[in-house]
Amino acid sequence: MMRNIVFIAVFFLWACVPEDKIEKQSDEVRVAEDKKEKQSEITVLSEKIKNDPTNIALLYQRVEYNKSNNNHENPKDLESALYDLKEIVRLDSLDINSHYQIAETYFELSKFPNANWKYPLDSKRHLEKALSIDNEDYQSHALIGELLLSYKDYKEAIEHFNASLKIEYNQANTHLLMGYAFKQLTQEDHAINCFRNAVNVDPEFKEAFVQLGHMFHLRGDTTAVVYYDNALRVDPTDEMILYKKAMFYQSIMQWNAALEAYADLHKVNAFHSDGHYNIGFIHMELELYDVAANNFFDAIYGNSEFYEAYYARGNCFETLGNIAQAEVDYKRAIEINPDYTFAVDALKALDLRNKKFNK
Repeated sequence: MMRNIVFIAVFFLWACVPEDKIEKQSDEVRVAEDKKEKQSEITVLSEKIKNDPTNIALLYQRVEYNKSNNNHENPKDLESALYDLKEIVRLDSLDINSHYQIAETYFELSKFPNANWKYPLDSKRHLEKALSIDNEDYQSHALIGELLLSYKDYKEAIEHFNASLKIEYNQANTHLLMGYAFKQLTQEDHAINCFRNAVNVDPEFKEAFVQLGHMFHLRGDTTAVVYYDNALRVDPTDEMILYKKAMFYQSIMQWNAALEAYADLHKVNAFHSDGHYNIGFIHMELELYDVAANNFFDAIYGNSEFYEAYYARGNCFETLGNIAQAEVDYKRAIEINPDYTFAVDALKALDLRNKKFNK
């Protein structure tokens, strides 16, 4: 009887534990088990390499392990991979794959804060070595193009991107990068063709659709909406794309379409301050100053330091005849940013009118 009571008590206590806490504990257990399994895996692999240090296949296994384990927040795993790759090159200096992977790893390491300034140079050196062994290595051409792009050497970058794509056309990201280079050279038609090639290769390539949308956005061409919608088909909750689409409609003064687009944005993020701010300006254009004041209030609610919204709301209140509240908002805008001349000038003009009125 006593054993049954104990069992019932334990069961009751377990039943009282919140479900989310149980799930969290289960997740922690799984993470711990995965970590233990990985530690065991790398220990076994390292032991094999210790017993057979010239086995390139084993070294590559450890490289892949460290690269796959990297979370892009800590360079430690990439540095471990780099150590093994250098050993592979020492064992076989003509191994193109190892030269390419060393270059790729240096390039990734160069993106970390306070990275060694030599990393991009080391990356380029190994890519040039890979191409000297085989000039038809499309991956090395593509990566050296990306490296040159980061250094704003756009023309030479395009040469390498072209060389890579002639060897292997179906590289969506390389088409995209070449589009970036043409865009920087203000060769817009070439850039558009590159971005279109990217989505032809990969119909789910969101960034290429965004770039196409942006290119036509700048031209005031409604084709921009088609590309923004294609990007949203891939990711319907991307706030940046929703915002760009709404801004496009606003830029061509299609107010109703813009308001609908901002409404879609606020379904995803109800506190998107810039969205509320822009809606306020649309309502000011429509001379709905009381509605606009509420929009600017929503913008301030999402960002209490939004000094432009304080100024704009003050402008609405002044137009509506609420001078006291306008003065409060102008002063708050100046308090946040003393150099914001619009608010400074508006407050001076308001004070001047008040003095004349009082006389």
